[in-house]
Amino acid sequence: MLNTIHLRTFLAVVDAGSYTAAAERLHLSQPAVSQHIQALEEQLGEVRLFRRLGQRMVPTHVGEELLNYARELASLSDRAEQSILALKGQVAGRVVVGCTPSSGERLLPTLIQAFHGQFPSVALEVVVASGQGLLDSLAAQQISVLLIEEQVRRRGWETQLLGREGLTLVAPNNHPLLQQEEVPPGSLRDHELILPRIGGPLRRAIDEGLRRRGVAISELKVVLETDSAAFTVQAVREGLGLAFVPASRLSRADKLGSVELAGAPMYQDWYLLRSRDRSTPRAAQELYTFLTGSAARTALAKLGIKAIES
Repeated sequence: MLNTIHLRTFLAVVDAGSYTAAAERLHLSQPAVSQHIQALEEQLGEVRLFRRLGQRMVPTHVGEELLNYARELASLSDRAEQSILALKGQVAGRVVVGCTPSSGERLLPTLIQAFHGQFPSVALEVVVASGQGLLDSLAAQQISVLLIEEQVRRRGWETQLLGREGLTLVAPNNHPLLQQEEVPPGSLRDHELILPRIGGPLRRAIDEGLRRRGVAISELKVVLETDSAAFTVQAVREGLGLAFVPASRLSRADKLGSVELAGAPMYQDWYLLRSRDRSTPRAAQELYTFLTGSAARTALAKLGIKAIES
């Protein structure tokens, strides 16, 4: 009989791409991970489950054959454990949550703290990656719940608008635009701007917001592109340019002023995604229910994010 612990170690190496990264994820030593993989290879008849490709460990043909079975067995083990605990009135287990760097920085710590207060026996693992990488992981059932900045429609998935955060156009405290009660959007053509990188959801939200105001990005003096909110705030503070920043990332210590740009407010939306698979473990179901419920709305409000009721 295959050892579930060894199978979980195998899955961790597949997902992490190395024994060292898998060891960190599993809170094991690297030699322990190697021993688990070696024991599994011996049990399967002295096969090789991994080969090195560049800097990553990738499954061999045999490893690829084992992969789906390993995921099914690990999932079945989780569901069995959670079902037995449910008979005792407990919600327990492990849930993998996916998020982008920005959502992980701004939303998840507060939401997880609130969730843990209600479900202390549920262990959460947070995977931070790019949007497409997260969508691929959700499709492969490597994560159960996904927090992302854009709406994604796909058959078999459920998408919920979780919250909406205002974007503030900020400038150094001595900037002349701060003296105006309302700034015409066309005035931005005369000033340097700092924007998120092309292709990201925040950049698309800003591009669309400016386009509705009659301003094309190609007309602007973009001096810096970065997806780091902290770097953006520091660059504005140093006088490099103006920037649209999520309201929750600003504080009095930033010593920045808010430019009143004419037109409707601009927003950054946050969406919650999950599979509609009915076999989803109860712990994952409880997490999704919590994140779309009143307690999460209260937590988001403390961050200055307007929660959207389902």
